[in-house]
Amino acid sequence: MIDFKEIDQNGEEWELFCRDFLEYLGYYIESTVDRGPDGKKDLIVSEHLKGNLGNYKFKWLVSCKHFANRANSNSVKESDEPNILERVESFNCDGYIGFYSTVASSGLNTRLTQLKENEKIKDFRIFDYKLIENYLIRIGYSDLLMRYFPISYKQIKPLHLVTNKYIPLECKTCGIDILEEMYNNQYHANFVQIFSYANDNKTEHIHDVYWACKGRCDDIINYNLPKGKYTNWQDIGDIIIPTKYIEWILATINYIKSGRNTYEEEAFKKEKAFIVAVSQKVVREMTQEEKDRIGTLKEYGL
Repeated sequence: MIDFKEIDQNGEEWELFCRDFLEYLGYYIESTVDRGPDGKKDLIVSEHLKGNLGNYKFKWLVSCKHFANRANSNSVKESDEPNILERVESFNCDGYIGFYSTVASSGLNTRLTQLKENEKIKDFRIFDYKLIENYLIRIGYSDLLMRYFPISYKQIKPLHLVTNKYIPLECKTCGIDILEEMYNNQYHANFVQIFSYANDNKTEHIHDVYWACKGRCDDIINYNLPKGKYTNWQDIGDIIIPTKYIEWILATINYIKSGRNTYEEEAFKKEKAFIVAVSQKVVREMTQEEKDRIGTLKEYGL
């Protein structure tokens, strides 16, 4: 999904991205990126781990390698990471992190595993391109994606927080998060209203609303519809298209205003919850200034 070639080959921007990424994960940056000789040290980060007798600081030496732009054989090999043990020891670190825009070779993985098993280093972690990608398309990392991979950001359309926490959109039948699953298949789920006709056969009274994966998940619900109940549905993959999203909301408002649609109280609450959850896939990332402004407005009840 993410084109790591958007970051230049020179390595400095990749190191800056690594610094910001690890900081988002909660690591404390002990030693940051600089332009001078670094003795094979790109970054030193730390975290506080909880043990049986208390908390203690664990220091990681981080090596950044950006080989995504290489034409051939772009895995990070053992020869690309010489003297790992000496480097870890010289900077008084406990463990080793490889932060790679490609993957670690089997030889490098074997070398790191041996160092850990022989208790030369306490632990190691490899952040390869796939693991980094998984983080970047998750909630809370979208501004990093926007900053360092602007082209990929536009194509992926990541989820954004519109409240202080992520709101999942779980299938009524199987419980899968529909918004997350859209990265694999945008058109896999429907939003459904269960309604009955009023005596005039024009007004639709909405008894319930739900969202479910297409096929078996939706069929299970429809098979159990009481007599006299019907369904309206919209493909959620269409609803998240910005223009369609606005059209759908305006149509909903117009139906309510005209009296064409009436709602059970619980159904109306569910539909509002759906609008909020889906908006995480439609709206843009808020700037920090806008987030601060929202906080101020809430303080004053506005």
